[in-house]
Amino acid sequence: MPPVGKPLFLTPEELARALRVDPETVRRWLREGQVRGQKAGRLWRVPWEEGVRLLGSEERLEEALREVLG
Repeated sequence: MPPVGKPLFLTPEELARALRVDPETVRRWLREGQVRGQKAGRLWRVPWEEGVRLLGSEERLEEALREVLG
């Protein structure tokens, strides 16, 4: 679980920017089950831990998000 101040979930757009792929690629991975996520109505949300898994470490995810989100 992320420490206080970190999101519990990422949007597909945030994860896509961190991974440097198109957001539609992340949505496709979610639909195909390659990436774990939850739907909230029509919107996908990706657990923080899944972002950590995809980037290899929490530090790498934080760094990637800082670079792309400012």
